Amino acid sequence: MLDKIVDSKPIESLTNFFSEIIGKPMIDGVGVLYTDAIRLKRIDNILKLEKKYKLRKSKNTEPTSLNFGYKLLDKASIEEDDYILDKWADLLANATDKNFKYKVRRIFIDILEKLEPYDVKKFDEMNKLCLGSPNRYNSVIKMMNQNPKKDPETLNVLLSLGLITYGVTVNHGIKMGGLPATTFHGLDSFTITDLGRSFYDSVNR
Repeated sequence: MLDKIVDSKPIESLTNFFSEIIGKPMIDGVGVLYTDAIRLKRIDNILKLEKKYKLRKSKNTEPTSLNFGYKLLDKASIEEDDYILDKWADLLANATDKNFKYKVRRIFIDILEKLEPYDVKKFDEMNKLCLGSPNRYNSVIKMMNQNPKKDPETLNVLLSLGLITYGVTVNHGIKMGGLPATTFHGLDSFTITDLGRSFYDSVNR
């Protein structure tokens, strides 16, 4: 039965389609369905995640909710980038840590899934820049001493996910209508939101 399915023209067409889209055929040289290969890849990724998690987990842990834990494992199981897999492990370790001082929210799973490795690395750099400055998160910042306009896609992705917001400075020496004057900077400079800070804390150990 499997031989007839494998040799059929629709399957041949689907095999070519899979190969074009994701670089791998639907059926390999020995007739194994690609869905089986995906399952094996998921298992391999979960084993990697388990190793990373064990290196990070607290001595005082508690289970996550089924909704959170299942969703995280499902998303992490198809992650191909090792840097992002580290973030999944950090998020899981913080979620199971009884002593973690912040609330790990389910939305962080959705955010991490939507970010490219490059975006996550840049966002890490932004937070480290803030944490290393005297005003920490209270100041409007520019991105790594370069013009943010050179990297608009990352900034717009972070903005759309609520991790950063447009920069605004307040000039208390100038009054307009009895209120201090403000200058809107757009994304020429920006600030990290409370959600962004909480997300950063949750995906780092």
